[in-house]
Amino acid sequence: MAALGHILIVDDDENIVELMTVNLRSEGFVVDKARSAADVDIEALGDIRLIVADSMNASMTGLDLVYELKDNPITEHIAVILYSNIRSERMVIDALDAGADDYIVKPFSLREMIARIKSILRRQRRSAVAPAACLKFEGLTMDVQSQTVKIDGLPVALSKTEYAILYMLLRNMNNFVSRAEIYRRVWPDEEGGNERIVDTNISRLRKKLGDLGARIINRSGHGYMIG
Repeated sequence: MAALGHILIVDDDENIVELMTVNLRSEGFVVDKARSAADVDIEALGDIRLIVADSMNASMTGLDLVYELKDNPITEHIAVILYSNIRSERMVIDALDAGADDYIVKPFSLREMIARIKSILRRQRRSAVAPAACLKFEGLTMDVQSQTVKIDGLPVALSKTEYAILYMLLRNMNNFVSRAEIYRRVWPDEEGGNERIVDTNISRLRKKLGDLGARIINRSGHGYMIG
């Protein structure tokens, strides 16, 4: 494999894809292609280090892809550049809030795109970003690969939703995560629903964590924190 890394381009515009592919390969990158965000198999990204994706107006957008990547502990380390023809501060903020590393407005120069890709991958190498093997808090251990939780070596039976909430809290240990943010990431397909479902699930999670459940605290206007 080329030393510079493996990149996936997601766009249905064949001209843009071909231009980027030729230029990136000439720089020493390995390049794969997908026509849409829906065509990206999250579980089969292998050694992909960076995804360059059109935000595209489709049933699954580039922004949706970013959320899916960043919500999965196996793929959250993959860098993402989103681009579109929308020149909007709101779009930039939404992309960065979702976890994208950069946002570029079309039309863009290939030289600029390649420079941004190299810059992101340099930062990625320096920080040695990789999926954490496990997350720990007091006597609690979360194995990210097997998606299991133990307290003092004993397994804790959590639902998929409870696990996702605990994962968010552990990833942001000693920092508050808002109810809205938890709801958006754990229930991404239920836009406009009742965020109070977060409180119900955290109440159940606290009970399952026993004494450690009391370490999940809530502050009005800030959200939830474990610490």
